[in-house]
Amino acid sequence: MRIDFSKRSTEPEIIDDPNRLSHAEWLVTLQELRMVNRWLGGTSAILRALKPLVQEIAQREEGKKAVEVVDFGSGSADIAAALVRWARRKGYPIRVLAVDFNSLVCEIAQQQSRRFPEITILQGDVRKPPLREVGCDLVLCSAFLHHFTNQEISKILGDLRLRTRVGILISDLHRHPLAYFGIRLLLAPFSRSEAVRHDGPLSVLKGFGRHDIRTILDSAAIAQSKVKWCWAFRYVVFIPAAPSCHSVLAPGRIANW
Repeated sequence: MRIDFSKRSTEPEIIDDPNRLSHAEWLVTLQELRMVNRWLGGTSAILRALKPLVQEIAQREEGKKAVEVVDFGSGSADIAAALVRWARRKGYPIRVLAVDFNSLVCEIAQQQSRRFPEITILQGDVRKPPLREVGCDLVLCSAFLHHFTNQEISKILGDLRLRTRVGILISDLHRHPLAYFGIRLLLAPFSRSEAVRHDGPLSVLKGFGRHDIRTILDSAAIAQSKVKWCWAFRYVVFIPAAPSCHSVLAPGRIANW
């Protein structure tokens, strides 16, 4: 079957169905997704962009207020945990709200985050974000927005920009033949999760090219952004908060991460 890499796939993923996987299946799936994040650059890509932003906020606050981060589509909260571990080493106070729409995933994340009181797990929908206006410093969306259409993403980003003091940091997949066939070959011998074997390659097909990113940003009337390609086949995008929102970052910081 010929695969069309010219446009984003609209096929639903297994994990998009809240009732498809049992608790036991979710445990295996989330464990493998953590491994994929760790070994294929998902965690490191977003942390490289996130650390200088958190550092500047923390230094500006001088310990008077914790840096507030909201992670949408947080899964088992592995990226939130990695961020907290780094912040602890640096001595930066931080609070992370990890939001996922699936109740079983939230239950598992709660158990796996017991050693991280800085992390709060919340079941919620990014399309109805549980945030007051200008409700946090930073919003994260890692390997998450590809689950939505371009039109849905534009609306999500437009809304989230009004609920952050600094901006939105996105890490998601680059739709590319090497990424697609590479993940299929990698997952075949070791994955025990049907969802990971099915959704891994499909996630690449639902991923983005630069033209997709530009179309989405233009549709959301986002004129200022920073887009960077990272190994392995990921785009990292920083979108500053809406001009009407209070920013705690120094001018020009966007260019430096």
